[in-house]
Amino acid sequence: MKKTALLLLLILPLVSQAQDNKKGISLSLKGGLTLANMYGEDVQSETDLNGSSPDNFYANNPASNRLKPGMNFGGVLDFRFSNLLSLGIGTSYIQKGDRINATQHWNNDLQDFEPVDGRIDWIQNYLTLDVPLKIYFPVKENELYLQGGPTFAKLLNSKEKGKVTVGGTDYTYENDRGANDTEPGFLLGAGYLWSMTDKPGDILIEFIWNRTVGKSYGRDLIPNPMHYYNQTFSLNVGYRFNWYKE
Repeated sequence: MKKTALLLLLILPLVSQAQDNKKGISLSLKGGLTLANMYGEDVQSETDLNGSSPDNFYANNPASNRLKPGMNFGGVLDFRFSNLLSLGIGTSYIQKGDRINATQHWNNDLQDFEPVDGRIDWIQNYLTLDVPLKIYFPVKENELYLQGGPTFAKLLNSKEKGKVTVGGTDYTYENDRGANDTEPGFLLGAGYLWSMTDKPGDILIEFIWNRTVGKSYGRDLIPNPMHYYNQTFSLNVGYRFNWYKE
């Protein structure tokens, strides 16, 4: 621990001195691909598809450790106090949820289970407020940064959407599905800023892990309460406009 602290004390002044003055404000516009899922101690690897027709199909336990692809886009305003640190405030639209692994369906006429194949997604669309703290490291004229901070998400809509084969018959359905109305959480990530020397900005690429904290949706379901976290993995690209003090 003492060696790590000593190393940081030696590195941080070098980082600060290695760059031109970069105090000021930056605006990043970005977007990219997202992989999302619901995981936790009660998440099952398989579940049942309930209901008698596409009008009322629904998965018994929708949380899953399978990843669902989606997208996100938004912007961040960063207030840079020094070459080393900045504090930002941002907002984004992000697709959360998971890919539900329903493998069988109860057929009342047969009084038996029948196989289910295909794709079922729990689609959750959120608007987030993010407050990332960034630490910068110079890479020649470019920069690498690490970031972390709290997030807060507000639900826009949620649905269960499937394209499945049940007992040899094909179905497509889309039904409303509940989700947390609000979700606090945190983000961790890393990024790279490629300096555009002839323009007042940088091209950025970054990876972000976002995970919720607190109570999960479905915790009060009877007889199958679920406890899980909502998480996303995002790979983003974008452009950052800089207004640094001379």
